[in-house]
Amino acid sequence: MLPLYKSRRKVRKFLQYLLLLLGFLLIWCTLTIVILYIQDAFSNPTTPRKEDHRNSRAVQVVVGHYNGNLPQEKLRNLTDEEINANNFNPIGWGEGGKAVRLSRDEEILSDETFSINQFSLFISDRIALNRSLGDYRKPSCRIKKYRNVSELPTTSVIIVYHNEAYSTLLRTVQSVVDRSPRAVLAEVILVDDYSNRTFLKYPVLDEAVKIYPVPVKIIRTKQRVGLIRARLMGAQEAEGEVLTFLDSHCECTEGWLEPLLDRIRDDRKAVVCPVIDVINDRTFQYQKGIDMFRGGFNWNLQFRWYAMPTEMAKQRLQDPSSPIPSPTMAGGLFSIDRHYFEELGTYDHGMDIWGGENLEISFRIWQCGGRVEILPCSHVGHIFRHVSPHDVPGSSSVKVLDSNMVRVAEVWMDEWKYLFYKVAPQTAKLRTKVDMSERMELRRRLHCKSFRWYLENVFTDHHLPMDGDFFGRIAIGSKPYCLVNRPGEPGTKKHRLDVSPCTLGFDHWQFWIYSTDGRLKSDEHMCLSATQVVHTSNEWTVQLKECAGYDMEYWDYNRRRQTFIHRKSGYCLTQRGLGMETLNDLSPPTLSYCGRGVEEQMWTLKSVEWRPDTL
Repeated sequence: MLPLYKSRRKVRKFLQYLLLLLGFLLIWCTLTIVILYIQDAFSNPTTPRKEDHRNSRAVQVVVGHYNGNLPQEKLRNLTDEEINANNFNPIGWGEGGKAVRLSRDEEILSDETFSINQFSLFISDRIALNRSLGDYRKPSCRIKKYRNVSELPTTSVIIVYHNEAYSTLLRTVQSVVDRSPRAVLAEVILVDDYSNRTFLKYPVLDEAVKIYPVPVKIIRTKQRVGLIRARLMGAQEAEGEVLTFLDSHCECTEGWLEPLLDRIRDDRKAVVCPVIDVINDRTFQYQKGIDMFRGGFNWNLQFRWYAMPTEMAKQRLQDPSSPIPSPTMAGGLFSIDRHYFEELGTYDHGMDIWGGENLEISFRIWQCGGRVEILPCSHVGHIFRHVSPHDVPGSSSVKVLDSNMVRVAEVWMDEWKYLFYKVAPQTAKLRTKVDMSERMELRRRLHCKSFRWYLENVFTDHHLPMDGDFFGRIAIGSKPYCLVNRPGEPGTKKHRLDVSPCTLGFDHWQFWIYSTDGRLKSDEHMCLSATQVVHTSNEWTVQLKECAGYDMEYWDYNRRRQTFIHRKSGYCLTQRGLGMETLNDLSPPTLSYCGRGVEEQMWTLKSVEWRPDTL
């Protein structure tokens, strides 16, 4: 009887413990759900639908891409009446920079007009021109002392637009006026590049801007001239000591202007840019940008954001509010001393519409004695669109861009222009058709430095070939397969390492730089790296990551054995499955113990000339 009693007591205790455990798990799950719900509510708040007209101000009726004509294929479902409709009716959505969440029926309405500007007009038209925004500056920026406004230079803010949405254009102007000290804001200059929207013509827009307490000038072109020439027209009319260029779909935040003007007062040859925050194209949520990136470019001369070098990031911990030297600028938002802009040669008048002008002026500034900087204490929001809503009037957009890029390469890049011509061979045919004599003379007159100087002193973490570097394909021993940098979705940095049949042409995804310091670099600032698998002692994963200077990025090549030895792990780059029947059976390279004469670990460097032998 006693053993049976003890057995029942054990069962009861077991059931009690089980109930306690189940109760604990139930409470834990409930708390987790509540916490996740709260986090979601705060990180993605939904704007209440209040019928609030308090911010309408009685007005009722780039980084980014230049807003131009809407291609006909995107217009097929829209009537002229719909395209020219001005449905601005602010009801208090989006306050505090919060996201606006639409009902299913509202989403349908939003989608109907989305293609006009490639952002939600439906939402923008219901957000006040002077909607409230948070303070997105670092704590050190909020307490940073600047000169008294009486000691700062004045500025003219120049905004070029073509068929911009009424609400986003005026919200840009409103934010400039509301969040800039009156003493330094000389004027706002709007340059209309031949818009055909009725709400942007005289007198509708002219009457709307009369309410502002600062002069707002509207300059209208008589034909399409493009972003570059339109900005030059605005600069010619400007009276401020500093020119500040903004895109027509921005929102300035508190304290955005003082850091820009104060830095130019320190150094008139400093061309300064704000941190560009993101305004979501579908919800108009204001999202703080990251100030750990600098402007760069890829082999195809496309602007890119790249993380700053590790050493620079460490140094910035001492003063996070200090200027960030940037090899290039995005081009849509920046301030420059007006007289310095003229001394420097303004924009290249030979460039059409838009494209490449940001790289051209960036190279010119650095090589001719100036500086391009990003100021982390200045924040301006910008609507980033996934697709550009414009076309190029009268010609092919590709031809215009290629012609502009040839001007950049020929005037400023010295022998590295030949790498660009290899990557974009269609541009080389335009070299003899583009007259660059005036800009070459400007470079001589300004006593500008070489592009080599720029790479060695400004863009020091670049991914272009230098003297002593290997440049070419990396093949698997004697096999016809080469290492390839496989890009992910457009606009992402999710590249992956792969192998593919070696090509005879100039497939730049198969080209690698093995630098003199031991890094394997490819286009888009990618480095071959290896990371140790968590909770293992000898298992490593080979990856393509953005170059940062970490010790996982360095390799030693043994030319006699033809092996790449990873410095951090001591293992060799290995291609498994060479005996397989087809290429599809080959997995991406890995790391493994180094052996002698192992074919899977043998790599042949096949050099390719990226510049003429005569140089």
